[in-house]
Amino acid sequence: MKLPYRLLPVATALLLAAGCATGSQPAANNSKDDGGSADITFSFWGTNSEAASLKAIAAKFEQANQGTKVTTNWIQSDYEQKIQTSIAGGTQSTVMEISNTSLAGFAPSFAEQQVDPGKYVQPNISSALQFQGKYYAMPFAAKPKVMAINVDAFKAAGVPLPSTTTPLTLDEFKAIAAKLSHGDGKARVFGSSNLWYRGWLTAAGGGYYNADASQCTFGDDTGVKTAQYVVDMQKERYAPTSLDIQGQDQAQWFAAGRLATFSDFGPWTVADFAKISKPAWTLVPVPGKGFPMEVDGLAISKKATGKQLETAKKFVEFASTQQVAQDQLIQGNTALGVPIIAASTPTLEKVLPADRNLAAFTTALKSGLVGVSVAREAQISGDADKGMTSYTPLGSGKDDVAKVLPRLAAKCTDALKQQ
Repeated sequence: MKLPYRLLPVATALLLAAGCATGSQPAANNSKDDGGSADITFSFWGTNSEAASLKAIAAKFEQANQGTKVTTNWIQSDYEQKIQTSIAGGTQSTVMEISNTSLAGFAPSFAEQQVDPGKYVQPNISSALQFQGKYYAMPFAAKPKVMAINVDAFKAAGVPLPSTTTPLTLDEFKAIAAKLSHGDGKARVFGSSNLWYRGWLTAAGGGYYNADASQCTFGDDTGVKTAQYVVDMQKERYAPTSLDIQGQDQAQWFAAGRLATFSDFGPWTVADFAKISKPAWTLVPVPGKGFPMEVDGLAISKKATGKQLETAKKFVEFASTQQVAQDQLIQGNTALGVPIIAASTPTLEKVLPADRNLAAFTTALKSGLVGVSVAREAQISGDADKGMTSYTPLGSGKDDVAKVLPRLAAKCTDALKQQ
């Protein structure tokens, strides 16, 4: 899911949860598993560059396994819906890309896998693809977030640059954002980009759900305090509101010097920022405990049998653990995700000069927090986000977050219990 999460209407939230890129309608995958054939089919989502990475991984596998064919099925829109349709019709691919955030809803259709956590740079990477204690996908890419800072803005304000390895506290970040903010109207320079509530909730040590996904916890004390933190930052004009940025690209704001920090920087953002030479910029950790880290995995159809099943197992292991495959996550200066094995760590770090500090991704990868997977998560969190957007200053509303969030969390918990 390359696009950043935001407080959006539910229809848009469903699209983001599907991890889909816009594009032309692809041909449906009509291949059926044939246990007598070693050839497999592979479905995935993504932008042009992300698809290029996945096709390159498939090509490298074919080179390493002469005579075996991997037929790729690039689904450019409505990915999860089309995967569900194919599963219902028995035409699903042998291997399917899945995000840890969506795993719970698909696990019954995936074969259980054996995963060795020791092969990755940290245990959260593999555990992200467990559901009810079993692995239903093998990880192949992680998507931690880091923060870009406008070095020129910091120097002009006489503010010391943050550490490249140690996160700021939330209070320290707010104080810095205040010092970096100045001007009026369209000339206003904000100390921070728009604050994604769910990300800052994680940074503050809270969570949208509890550990076993039995309750929605964003209405607790930490959730309310974090929401008020976001509202206060917007009220003081240290950060733009969601209305300020509606329909606009914050990366362009950063390039124009209107943002001193950009706290929603994923690996896919590298390509856009690679074009920015002025202002000078570098990467540092997201404040606090950091934002949630997405982990993408490769699942095997439960219907796969015989030689296809054996090939599928080899393919997901290859994509997950072999350097020749992991290096393909980087195409030019575009990154599908951060490589999850130590041998491929330098692949992303060397895309840009050392002063850009792409090594911040490696730091974030090693400490990244992964949330629990929830069936129907897009609908459940989408309804809650819609309420926050409609009723509170986190969006376009005016109601007190201390009153609204506990009510929304209670409704959210009821929705969890009805699954």
